[in-house]
Amino acid sequence: MLHRPRIPELAQRDRFVRRAVNEGRVLTFADEETASVASQKVRGRTVQLFWSSTIEATRWAEALAGNNELQEIALTPFAADLLPGIAKAKGLVGTDWVSDPIEAEVDPLDLQIRLKAEALALYLKKMCKSGEVHVVGDDTGPRLTPAGPWSGPDQFLHVFAARTDAKRHMQQTGSTRVISGPIIDFIGVTLAWAATQARAVAVEPIAGAGLLEVKVADFGRQLAAAAAAP
Repeated sequence: MLHRPRIPELAQRDRFVRRAVNEGRVLTFADEETASVASQKVRGRTVQLFWSSTIEATRWAEALAGNNELQEIALTPFAADLLPGIAKAKGLVGTDWVSDPIEAEVDPLDLQIRLKAEALALYLKKMCKSGEVHVVGDDTGPRLTPAGPWSGPDQFLHVFAARTDAKRHMQQTGSTRVISGPIIDFIGVTLAWAATQARAVAVEPIAGAGLLEVKVADFGRQLAAAAAAP
């Protein structure tokens, strides 16, 4: 059973998430095999170490690896590839590890979800910069689709910042067209319709890291705020 994190651990984890998304990268040792320690909380589990601060990463590279050689890992491969790999190996993630008795040891898939949630604001800014929102549909209008090919019956409004991503989803789901429109119309018309039809909005703020489910009303509020921001 995983240890229930305490407030200092939560703060450390959340700081890592904010910095990783804002910087678009994380740091670890050049030799990844030296960037791991035994868990202090779960017997038999290994903690893979990552940092959001160059100063702290360099400090611990010198202490644990005997050199100050680091590597940067972009946020997208970190969230889409490394974290699922660590989860498959039943490992944990040390976020901004400093060898304190109270140390953040995070479930990698939980961390992936938190990174996607933090990245949503940047994704919405990208959407607002283009001025358009893209969904899939047919001749009758927008269409709700499942979360994935093997998912249950729940239906989602999949929303895209890039038309190319919407076109790919259209081809995968058997939809017949991509519907693009201004943000104000999407909020006032499409989301109002989805509020009574869809389980949630599905969006992928970090490419390849999987979908993030957002309540329709919450998505509308966040998108409206992003559109109103200077």
